[in-house]
Amino acid sequence: MTKKLPIRLAAGSGPTFGVDDLACAAATFLGCWEEEGLEVSWTPVHGGVAAMQAVLDNRVDVSYGGLGPVLKFRSERQPVRVIVSMARGLAQNLVTQNRITDPQQLKGCSWALDGFGALSHHMARLLVGALNIGESEIKWEAVGPPPERISRLLEDSIDVSLIRVEEAISLNRDTNNNLHTLLGFTDLKNLIPVQPHGVLSTTESYEQSHQEELSRLTRGMIKASRALHEDFDNFKKVYNNYVTVPVPDDEVKSIWQQEHDTFGFAINGELTREHWNDEMSLFYKLNPDLDKVTREELIAENFVADALEILGTIPGEDCPS
Repeated sequence: MTKKLPIRLAAGSGPTFGVDDLACAAATFLGCWEEEGLEVSWTPVHGGVAAMQAVLDNRVDVSYGGLGPVLKFRSERQPVRVIVSMARGLAQNLVTQNRITDPQQLKGCSWALDGFGALSHHMARLLVGALNIGESEIKWEAVGPPPERISRLLEDSIDVSLIRVEEAISLNRDTNNNLHTLLGFTDLKNLIPVQPHGVLSTTESYEQSHQEELSRLTRGMIKASRALHEDFDNFKKVYNNYVTVPVPDDEVKSIWQQEHDTFGFAINGELTREHWNDEMSLFYKLNPDLDKVTREELIAENFVADALEILGTIPGEDCPS
């Protein structure tokens, strides 16, 4: 019988999981990590920067958060490394007050973020750039995870925020608020084809001293992503357990379908060279003052490579060539 190994994870998504984070939730709920012999404990934090800092402070072993904070910390010569991707993009919508009806009206608006440098900030910066709006024309505010951002939108104390697609659907169905989706999933995909996404990351010292834990973590993560991609029933079970906002079943199926059709789940761990070259290029365009690091410095490729040797690859946009 495989000996159980403990591992501590920080969740940059805070205390809740959404479609963006569902592969991490699935790895726990569907027993993918348990099957690999891992005992996972979660610590919720506010944003990917805080998650990465929790790893550096040795409060946890691995962070779940956006790739941007890992790139930033590594560029600042912190010994952090990406182990595996848990998604290939963001399942978010841009929700605004009803008075904002055109993207160019975003100039001068207040914009709620989970935190500066975190995933929603990274995506928001790419979005305003794609809309030819200067970052200085936005009033950025660090507010916290999605529930806090939604609360501020409902209070009309903030103009705009990127929020999870399922939360946007729920808000759109509620006629008692003054909010609407200005840019939906497809709009954002067209504007930003290469989107920042969640990754699992750790320190070089943990990587070197806990190879077995990280190997199990990676295999479980890929198994969870495949379970969600291949079977709507798996998606719905995990969704129903973790997502509390009211969304009709047909809309839940539509969410899964667009994630499935666009290969939103990292079914092969998404460490492909072209994808990461694009991600790093976009990141450094946003952050030109940071020292550039190489892909080899940033990513510990062996864990995904070894996992795919055991699990095999399946067709998809993150299938290694």
